[in-house]
Amino acid sequence: MKYIDKLIGTLILLFPLLLWAQNPLGLPMVHNYSKGIFQGGSRTWDIKQDGRGVMYFANNEGLITFDGKYWKRHTLPNHTIVRSIAIDKNNRIYVGGQGEFGYFEANSNNELAYVSLKALLPKGHEQFADAWNTVIVDHAVFFRTTQNIFEYRDDQIKVYPATVSWEFMGSADNQLYAQDIKHGLLTFSQGKWKSALKQNDFKDIKIAAMAVLDDHKLLITTLTHGDYVISDGVVHLLAPSKYTYELYTPSLSVINDREYVVATASEGCVIRDRGGRVLQRLGLREGLQNKNVTTVFVDRQRNIWAAVDNAIAVLSYGSAIRYFRPTMDYDVTGYSALIFQQKLYMTSSNGAYVTPLQSAYKNHSQSADNFKLITGSDGGEAWRVSEVNGQLLLTHNRGLFAIQHDRLVALNEGAGTWLPMALSAVYPVDRALLGTYYGLDLLQFKAGRFERVAKLNGRSDSYRFLEIDAQGQVWASHPYRGIYRIKLSDDGTAYEARLLTQKDGLPSDFQNYVFRVKNKLLFTTAKGIYTFDDQQSRFIPSPDFADFHDLPIKYLQEDAEGNLWFCSGKRVGVARRDAKTKRYQITYFPELEGHQTSGFENIYPYDKNNIYIGSERGLIHIDFENYLAVKDKPKVLLSSIKATAATDSTIYDGYVIAEEAANEKGSVTERTLPARFNSFLFRYSSPSYGIQEHMQYSYRLEGYDKAWSAWSGETEKAYTNLPNGNYTFHVRAKNNLAEASDTVSYSFVIRPPWYKSIWAVGIYVFAFLLAAYFLVLWQKRVWKTQEEDFNKKLAQMRYIHQLEIEKNEKEIVKLQNEKLEHEVMSKTKELASTSMQLMENTGALSKLRVELAKLDVGDDEGGDLKKITSLLNDVEKNSSHWDQFASHFDELNDGFMHRLKEKHPTLSRNDLKVCAYLRLNFSTKQIAQLQNISVRGVEIHRYRIRKKLGIDSDVSTADYLSTV
Repeated sequence: MKYIDKLIGTLILLFPLLLWAQNPLGLPMVHNYSKGIFQGGSRTWDIKQDGRGVMYFANNEGLITFDGKYWKRHTLPNHTIVRSIAIDKNNRIYVGGQGEFGYFEANSNNELAYVSLKALLPKGHEQFADAWNTVIVDHAVFFRTTQNIFEYRDDQIKVYPATVSWEFMGSADNQLYAQDIKHGLLTFSQGKWKSALKQNDFKDIKIAAMAVLDDHKLLITTLTHGDYVISDGVVHLLAPSKYTYELYTPSLSVINDREYVVATASEGCVIRDRGGRVLQRLGLREGLQNKNVTTVFVDRQRNIWAAVDNAIAVLSYGSAIRYFRPTMDYDVTGYSALIFQQKLYMTSSNGAYVTPLQSAYKNHSQSADNFKLITGSDGGEAWRVSEVNGQLLLTHNRGLFAIQHDRLVALNEGAGTWLPMALSAVYPVDRALLGTYYGLDLLQFKAGRFERVAKLNGRSDSYRFLEIDAQGQVWASHPYRGIYRIKLSDDGTAYEARLLTQKDGLPSDFQNYVFRVKNKLLFTTAKGIYTFDDQQSRFIPSPDFADFHDLPIKYLQEDAEGNLWFCSGKRVGVARRDAKTKRYQITYFPELEGHQTSGFENIYPYDKNNIYIGSERGLIHIDFENYLAVKDKPKVLLSSIKATAATDSTIYDGYVIAEEAANEKGSVTERTLPARFNSFLFRYSSPSYGIQEHMQYSYRLEGYDKAWSAWSGETEKAYTNLPNGNYTFHVRAKNNLAEASDTVSYSFVIRPPWYKSIWAVGIYVFAFLLAAYFLVLWQKRVWKTQEEDFNKKLAQMRYIHQLEIEKNEKEIVKLQNEKLEHEVMSKTKELASTSMQLMENTGALSKLRVELAKLDVGDDEGGDLKKITSLLNDVEKNSSHWDQFASHFDELNDGFMHRLKEKHPTLSRNDLKVCAYLRLNFSTKQIAQLQNISVRGVEIHRYRIRKKLGIDSDVSTADYLSTV
């Protein structure tokens, strides 16, 4: 009996330790922020979250804030440590520090400004040490130091001294509690402290933190003595939380109605259930940077914030995504997973692992157990585990193995193998094809096990992806060559492989894969999903999967509900088909981007609660049903707005005053800025943390942008050289489930520059009117001057016109005179001709008269002759003689005959007569007629005249006479 008692005692002592080993399989993703990132000190003492979702940290360097993207630090006036935080409903942040307490509140620039409350302290209480706790209860704020509790209410401070020392202060259900070292746990009511318990159950036990459970029970954790529950004034120790060694637990926070988390100084974060039993320990091996946790806090998304030395960690405990790490000592890359006979098998970069699954949990990540390495599978890559004919086959870098009773049995050691594929759709199958590093092998199922028949003769290549179509033809893909169409020989000893490439319809020779979906072969490419058209003997884009057009897909797997899980680049997504539209709705998992096994992608959708994805740190597990069930509407915040002029100026720092906080849509009061601020940098974020931090944003500057921007992960936008005017910046956020936040807006006005101000415009108007007035005067003067000039020019033009008229008249007279002269000359010529003819006739008659006088006739005829002679005398008397003609010719030709006679006195009378004819431009023939001589006689006479005149041979006689 004595030994049984000892055994029971030993088991009781070891029971808590045994619980440590039963962590759930799934570990939350952990993100560590080092102090270099948040620019704070090495220790963080308290964590809180305001109504907008912004996180606040009491740090050695002051108050640290984090809005999901941007960290900011705010120091106390004396630059001392901030120990505690409390936030009221108006987002006023009360802080307690070393020798200082007060509150931070947004000022007109929406910056956090500190207001100290020390000036309100009664005399004699101005000096104090650390304000370890800050609590808000019933519109009052309480600050706890070791010696005093200060109550701030209605701008007054009341002091409650300790009998010995105050050890703790907290609140639950709007009730203030404090622990006095002498009187134990006290409550505060109507300005008085009274005992909360019938007896001092916490004597010599220091309370560290408290919270209220859903049934209004008070949960308390102590520094070193475990956890307690107080119900109806009775204290109950949660036995499993009491350790055999001193475990320092300075903080707790409730996760949900079933779980809470405590901070420990040596074991990291410990998750416990309502009974105090340990559910999970999250320490160094689970991802924390340090396991000395000062304080913990659970935010609205059920993320656990843990303040560790030199860092702040956020554990995505409330997420539907978990990590399965088969070994905690080092990470291995996960390649594939398979559930067989209520066990989870996974292959990795260093062997295969197995763990049993507890049937009580439909979400396998909650199953508590450990992975075990399958003996002999390490020392190389275990690529894939498959179930064929109820047998587990493991393809390995060293060959093909069967897993029997979680042990390896070699089936074909040697060349590395990729994948076994049954050659029949009827089970159990007789034969299977095995893709290896160098070709294809044939497997035969005999006597309840597979054995290698032979290596098939055919084209040597690495056949990692194999599928068989309805006609029994085998297809294989190679990421760097193309698609193989393989035909097995009838005797099963060889195969013929035809390589299909870009010339056969593939968009490229690279990144092509073959998969079976809905009993059809699909070929995923860099440009979407293709099928093979037997009639055209070419690959064509699949019309049934047009939603994947131009999407590069490296892995494709269908789940039991017809959803398509795929890997595209570094992204993991799922396509759910709408029954009405027959279209696929694609959802990506941004929290997994870059975490899947690159180059060896694998997704195993066991059911809607258990999706396994190969990862660089084991396996990623998704409870897809729970993932879709979480409907947290995203929220967007303006983090800061900087305006740029000669220097940058922060015009909005992300914190809102009470009036703006009450505005559900998040609009901020309009602000007017001088003209020199025309360039702005807007920063925005979403208070989603840990694994949920991945958001997309869209923005629009009303007054400048015509439309909303495309969705992107960028969290800032710059505008430069904005003109003066009214603007409103809008921003919104969206998660990967297409749930959008409300829009947050910030309105501002850029005043016009001085030269566009109202006063300047008035001056411009006055100057314009004055200039117009002087312009009118000047114009009138110009017009007058122009009129005078015009009149002068007009008079001048009139004078010139008159002169032109006179000149024209003279020209007319001249022309008329010339005409008259020509007429006179013509008449003169006629007169001269007639006169000359008459003269010639007169001469002839004279000669005739003389000749008649010589005739000897009778008296009868003599009488007639006398009559004739008398008539000839009358004619001679009536005819003008040559002298009269010469005189008349000279008068008409300015004394031509006289000048010619004087110049050439040798000319005879007959010569002068010929010269007159030539002067009148008579031709030789005309002169011959006038002279009654022959033309030859005239030419001889003209020659003699030229001799007398001495005219050169190159000058005509007429030209010479015209110059006399």
